[in-house]
Amino acid sequence: MLGIQRDPKVVGLCMIPGIKDTLDMILDQLERCQKALNNFLEEKRTKFPRFYFLGDDDLLEILGQSKDANIIQIHLKKLFAGIHKVTFSENGQEIVAMKSLAGESVPLKDTISVDDEIENWLGFLSRNMQQTLQVLLLKCLKES
Repeated sequence: MLGIQRDPKVVGLCMIPGIKDTLDMILDQLERCQKALNNFLEEKRTKFPRFYFLGDDDLLEILGQSKDANIIQIHLKKLFAGIHKVTFSENGQEIVAMKSLAGESVPLKDTISVDDEIENWLGFLSRNMQQTLQVLLLKCLKES
């Protein structure tokens, strides 16, 4: 493969001994990597079905940057219809409120601890969001 740099013409490259076998092996490795990546993404989507709303590129970015709150903020609106952003605690380790696109902030019933398994805490966020809105709706109905 090192002779490729010396001769930029494709026809000349065909004369390199074993080039076809090398390229076949590289293609096989690439296909196995692609299959493993697809299996990994499918596993993550199975654990948190809202990941099906994201393309592979977005999902890989979320999984690869799960500790970066700014990256997660970008993709939240794709995962949850009413949430535009979330508010983190002072130390950045917990989610304390959800915000709409209009800027309305709703404090969560329970704080969500942000850890390494993003599909777990996003699941907790989803359930907590529903519970919080249920409690607030019931409170509203009682007051009226």
